[in-house]
Amino acid sequence: MTAPEQLDLIGRHIDRLVTVEARISPNSRNVIVHLYEAACAAQGGGPLSMLAARQILHHLGPGKVVFLTTGAGDPRFLPAGETDGPPGVAALALAIHAATGAVPILLTEGPFCDNLAATTLAVGLGIRPTEHALNTAYTTAILPLAHDESAEQQAASYLDTYQPAMVISIEKIGPNKHGFAHTSTGTPTAADRARAECLFDEAARRGIPSLGIGDNGNELGFGLIADAVAKYKPNGERLCTRVKTDVLVPANTSNWGAYAVEAALAALVDKPELMHSAETERRMIGACVAAHGVDGSTGRHILQVDGMPADASCAIVTMLGCIVRNGLVSGFKRAF
Repeated sequence: MTAPEQLDLIGRHIDRLVTVEARISPNSRNVIVHLYEAACAAQGGGPLSMLAARQILHHLGPGKVVFLTTGAGDPRFLPAGETDGPPGVAALALAIHAATGAVPILLTEGPFCDNLAATTLAVGLGIRPTEHALNTAYTTAILPLAHDESAEQQAASYLDTYQPAMVISIEKIGPNKHGFAHTSTGTPTAADRARAECLFDEAARRGIPSLGIGDNGNELGFGLIADAVAKYKPNGERLCTRVKTDVLVPANTSNWGAYAVEAALAALVDKPELMHSAETERRMIGACVAAHGVDGSTGRHILQVDGMPADASCAIVTMLGCIVRNGLVSGFKRAF
């Protein structure tokens, strides 16, 4: 068994890597390090990837259901969603299933379902109707989220039907304290934004644990550090969501935050092979774009995530895998 100190060190290296800033927008510069530090302070210190992974292992197990939601878009610029979010959900869903035996069910806007399905297939997780996904290994189901007044009723119905043991958000925008949601630049979101906050509000009322992963402060979960978002993020007071999650993991991109939790899970269960490869990462991004996903920073249908080339994400995945594999080695001694 790996010593707690060794796992803590692995987690800290994971967190350092995924909070390295590499953004092209001035609105996102010199932000993530402050949000990460605030999240650490609010949650008893880091590493946050390990905190999230332990939460998953504590609450999930064979046959239990976990909801994972994503989806940021706009009818004009991101009509099928973006490349940040779907790969993170797909990779983490597969890792959770492999590590715990839990059943992942994915939720997003109706127009984004095909994008999320293509990305999920690219990671190696099959798509089935929910009745089959619940009892078929290495598969998932994708459900649409409502954007109108039916969202609250739908959230209650989904929770009643599937009884999830945990809910997870990756790159999913939530409303501010006045009920309005904004993009990372502070622009109001489109009217057809899925109201995923209803799912998390109802989960909180029922005592279902939650995890939020994001990169700009407007995503579900950042209500936990609203003051820091207001202080360090341009237009932060306006765009910060009111929605809190039990655990919050900020990262340079939301995908990277999901990969950090994936890596921490792999370390905790001593299975480095749970980490997806750079080849799979490139395949996911390619599939996402082929299904009309766009780079969230430029609005272009190119192999980028938040303005960073696919090579950058592939390198992060490779480094995370190396941190886990080498970090788990015990008793190694050089012969010279």
